[in-house]
Amino acid sequence: MAQRKVILLLSGEIASGKSTLSKRLEEKFGFKVLKTREVLRELATKKLAGKIPNRDFLQKYGEELDKTDDGKWVLEAFKGAFSAVTTEGNLYLVDSVRISKQIEHFRAAYSYSVYHIHLLASPKSLESRFLHRDEFSSVNESEVKQLYYQAKSDYTESRVSLLKEDADLAIDTDLCTKDDVLIRVASFFKLLAPTNNQLVDVIVGGQFGSEGKGQIAAHIAPEYDCLIRVGGPNAGHTVFEEPEKHVFHLLPSGSYRNQNARIILGPGTIINVDKLLEEIVKYKIEDEFSRRVTIDENATVIRTSDITKEQKIKKTIGSTGQGVGFATANNILARLKADDQHKAKHHPKLRAYVGDTLEILEQMYQSNRRILLEGTQGTGLSLYHGLYPHVTSRDTTVSGCLSEAGISPKRVKNIVMVTRTYPIRVGGTSGPFNSIEIDFDIIAKRAGLNGGELKAKEKTTTTHIDRRVAEFSWTMFRKACELNSPTDIALTFADYFSVKNRSARGYDKLTTETRQFIEELERCSGVKVSLIGIGFDYRAVIDRRNW
Repeated sequence: MAQRKVILLLSGEIASGKSTLSKRLEEKFGFKVLKTREVLRELATKKLAGKIPNRDFLQKYGEELDKTDDGKWVLEAFKGAFSAVTTEGNLYLVDSVRISKQIEHFRAAYSYSVYHIHLLASPKSLESRFLHRDEFSSVNESEVKQLYYQAKSDYTESRVSLLKEDADLAIDTDLCTKDDVLIRVASFFKLLAPTNNQLVDVIVGGQFGSEGKGQIAAHIAPEYDCLIRVGGPNAGHTVFEEPEKHVFHLLPSGSYRNQNARIILGPGTIINVDKLLEEIVKYKIEDEFSRRVTIDENATVIRTSDITKEQKIKKTIGSTGQGVGFATANNILARLKADDQHKAKHHPKLRAYVGDTLEILEQMYQSNRRILLEGTQGTGLSLYHGLYPHVTSRDTTVSGCLSEAGISPKRVKNIVMVTRTYPIRVGGTSGPFNSIEIDFDIIAKRAGLNGGELKAKEKTTTTHIDRRVAEFSWTMFRKACELNSPTDIALTFADYFSVKNRSARGYDKLTTETRQFIEELERCSGVKVSLIGIGFDYRAVIDRRNW
């Protein structure tokens, strides 16, 4: 919504839901609220020389004021409360108006900025809601009923329902939940975020994982207001930091580089609770004053039994044995037993972090905040599109990551697909490459690198076992492009083509062979190779982006 000024006049019978709506509009959208009941109470207290008036007196006193100035006292109170109405803010609410003259005075003063919403409900619902108010929890029911009927017998109150005919929007609260009422009012004023603003950029891997997504994500993370990660702890993303590298198994890789960003673990995340809490503490992601991390209440928690079962069979397909596969399977099967005890919302250690991540995302969309979604593993490991059965337990493509995070495809602006110069897989029985398998001695010889150093470095981040390596697969690259539709390619490990690339501080400083390879990647993908990893330090990314 543009900076259109709104003065919302709320009407409705007693217990129709006005106070609830008023409070939620104030909390969620920042409406400045004038409560006529409080205005009345203040005026009546003065009249009674300090004595606190009861409900009956307030109703009668309100009618007296209406007769005295034809209902203009509400407008005057509004002007007094918001004298800077023409310069500060643009959303105001009056809770509530009770006669048509009060509305007419506002329309005369503020014309097209004034909107009137009326809430209604059946007599049975109104009475029930009144009887069950918290304020009457310790009062005898017959006394509460007496209060209700006394209030309903008031002349003005008996005519409030007629204001429905004047309203710009009338809502039958018998037919809606409290959330529905809020959504309908917010929609009426166009306060909800547009459903197609493209504020999300996504990073995914194009091969079998370990493409260097962590380093790319950390490089661009400072540009975002919110960092999201999906997947599970079977993927470790490594980020260069001094004095020692950071390894993130569950948190987004930019969590440390960008310490102002909100951090979200989406509903599709599979969580090892101890590992997650260890990361939060180790990298000082959050303290008692900063509540940055929010875990969706429906994220799945890995049980000890999941890890035990997976450890027993991990060699079959080169699994990392973190329990992610069994936890995912349990999540599917548990629903048949109506069991949700494995969800984050039930874990006592996660209580401080659990929240509604969709609501946070909506707030981000509403305020045009940029969001970075970091996928894990690689497209070649997708449960549906990888080399089955040597795959992981989830869809690792951009579509799968968006689904796990709870983000619509229409929100996406940029998709960065990260690909290595030489793809790797976990050592052992992890499956084929779709290209010729080689070893790190061959790469070291081609690039002028130290073979021993290379092999020591090329161990899996999570399980610390040797990696296998192969020639670049153009077939797999093209397939990954089809599945992910990247807008940008990030090529990592360019130093594996030549050690000379480690000192390149610009595209033109890369070796001729490297630039030719990049040009071929661009021909095959149809998009620019805009990020190039040349090693592992702060300055090891050549950034050619135009966004």
